[in-house]
Amino acid sequence: MRQVVRSQFRTIVPALRHLIGAVFFVMGIGLLRAQNLVTNGGFENGFTGWTNSRSGSGSASFSLESNLQYAGTNALGTVVSNPGADNWNVETRAPIFTGVGTGRSLSVTFRARAATAGTIINAAFQNGTGTYRAQSFTLSTSWAYYTWNHTTIQDSPGLKFQYRSAGTVWLDQISVVVNPTPPAGLAITPNLAMRHQIMDGIGGSIAFNLPDYEALSATQKNQIENLLYVDCGIDIVRLRTGNSDALNNELAMRAQRNGARSLLTCWSPPASLKSNNSIISGTLRIVSGKYDYAGFADWWHARLNASNWIHDFISIQNEPSYDPGNKETCRFLTSESIPATANGSAGYRLALDAVHNRIRNEPKKPQLVAVDAETHSAFNSIAPTVSGLPQVSHLGFHNYGSNDFAGVESRYNGRRGWMTEWGKDASATDPVGIRENWLLLPMNIHETLVEANASAYLVWRMVHGNNTGQVWAMIGVENRQFQVQNSFHSVKHFAKEISPGDQRFEITRSDTNTDVRISGYLSRNGRKITLVALNTSTASAGISLRFPGLPVLSMNAFQTKQADMTNNVLTNPYQALGSLNHALTQSLPAQSITTYVITLSETLNPYDPALLRVISFEHRGNQFSVTIPAQPGHDFTLWKSSNLAGNSWQEVTNAVSTESDGQLILTDPNPGPGKAFYRVEHAKDL
Repeated sequence: MRQVVRSQFRTIVPALRHLIGAVFFVMGIGLLRAQNLVTNGGFENGFTGWTNSRSGSGSASFSLESNLQYAGTNALGTVVSNPGADNWNVETRAPIFTGVGTGRSLSVTFRARAATAGTIINAAFQNGTGTYRAQSFTLSTSWAYYTWNHTTIQDSPGLKFQYRSAGTVWLDQISVVVNPTPPAGLAITPNLAMRHQIMDGIGGSIAFNLPDYEALSATQKNQIENLLYVDCGIDIVRLRTGNSDALNNELAMRAQRNGARSLLTCWSPPASLKSNNSIISGTLRIVSGKYDYAGFADWWHARLNASNWIHDFISIQNEPSYDPGNKETCRFLTSESIPATANGSAGYRLALDAVHNRIRNEPKKPQLVAVDAETHSAFNSIAPTVSGLPQVSHLGFHNYGSNDFAGVESRYNGRRGWMTEWGKDASATDPVGIRENWLLLPMNIHETLVEANASAYLVWRMVHGNNTGQVWAMIGVENRQFQVQNSFHSVKHFAKEISPGDQRFEITRSDTNTDVRISGYLSRNGRKITLVALNTSTASAGISLRFPGLPVLSMNAFQTKQADMTNNVLTNPYQALGSLNHALTQSLPAQSITTYVITLSETLNPYDPALLRVISFEHRGNQFSVTIPAQPGHDFTLWKSSNLAGNSWQEVTNAVSTESDGQLILTDPNPGPGKAFYRVEHAKDL
């Protein structure tokens, strides 16, 4: 159960108070302490070794704080009245570090907080009056851990802190260490300063050939549930309206009781609503010379009502512009045909509006995943017509056809992109599919998350009937039996450790070896890094994992490799490699996937209650939106009351969240009549 606190009454601070004056690295079963070049980084000896200065128009006072320190007995407190016109007008300097040498890798770590959120300081290295390099940091009102990796450009650099905002700043536990020369191999360095998309999760479809699943025993169904949501870590299940309501409700319930969410998708409405009176091909029927959007919306309302509004998301139409003539579908294009004809097409935007208007007043209204297009080009055509709608929270696309990940991402318009379907079977023209090459699926997942910045990836055929090995599936079902297939393990390497709220970050690497693909994710609580490494080459590869400035506590790994394949079955998948020494070269076997789980001893995403403030409150049509500063890795909920009484507050469970330019917009899509009061709360289930 999600626990919510009123964040204005609570301050979250890092729980662990160690790594004082040094950075520790896990080395097998022991610890190696790197030497801190700063001799008085915790100000335990007062200002010894430090010089505080004011120049030009800068004005500030410096003091030792014995009541507000992060650790130990003291911290440096600086009250800046005027930061001055130049960076150096107010600064704190450490002694010159003699003889470090040029081209050396240094890691700077420190703890800092400010009286006012948004206060800016610089960390800089400079030798005398020579050229210097600096890194800017924006502080919160809670003690936080900050790190900067610097390659020296002087033999004897000196560290300084420059205060670039008026206000009070506290510094403590300052450390500078020379990073050891890394082992040979492809150098991989997490760049947590460059963050990308917030993840909604990894999932898949349970859509077709399900009588075989329904024939399974209750014990077998429970086993599949445990495999998907506990063992594999699936976050989202995609269901088809063509299944019975009872089956979809059961599948959604099994997902949700394990913390996953359900997406209900339409392949075709009933034949009675179709222009050709068939679920195969065609578009919406025509009533009084117009496409029957109202009938389509009523049908959607009835389906959701029959499910007791259990589903978290809906997509009104799978692959709306795809109609090969022999598939279950309903054709919707960017614009409707005028006049309406059976051979023409209904309009996607008009259908989306109709469904939204029909369900908007329901208290448990699901979020809308729009577009759900079959190809990137189809997505690029439809997305601009709906991405700006406040009722749209996510945009879906499929990876069939030619890839244009950059084009897809450019059309998100502040929404989160979801890759909602991809799979590949062997064919006469292309004899290699996922069943023949198990690495095709993780390659596609990696490419989608990294190049399209997708927040979710949903695999086709997560559970598939009439199949125990004839075609690929994560779990195949037939003749009252089920079989875990190779693609299950491919997906597990992403789904097991990457969770909703995690954030992908940039990976810096020393070469462009396209056979080695690596992506990185920071957990929503800022205490875990997950790296997923693919080696698609027929030769092994060595990589050097580098974590300069990061408080690494331990590293474990899990691996699946082609060498363990027997009769086209992976016999030792997701093998636990145990605790590893990250200072050594890591081996990626030929044709393998390795998931590295790095536990940190400090929180890298501290929650700052001072940032929970309203930037704007807008009335958009018949909807209300509250805008606050976004805090990556943290969730917020919107609450509403009619009279401010304590028991009158209710969470707006169907609130739509969008992020844009560092701001989080929470929209109440159905405020209803009369006055209302709103508040935003921080969800403390981290």
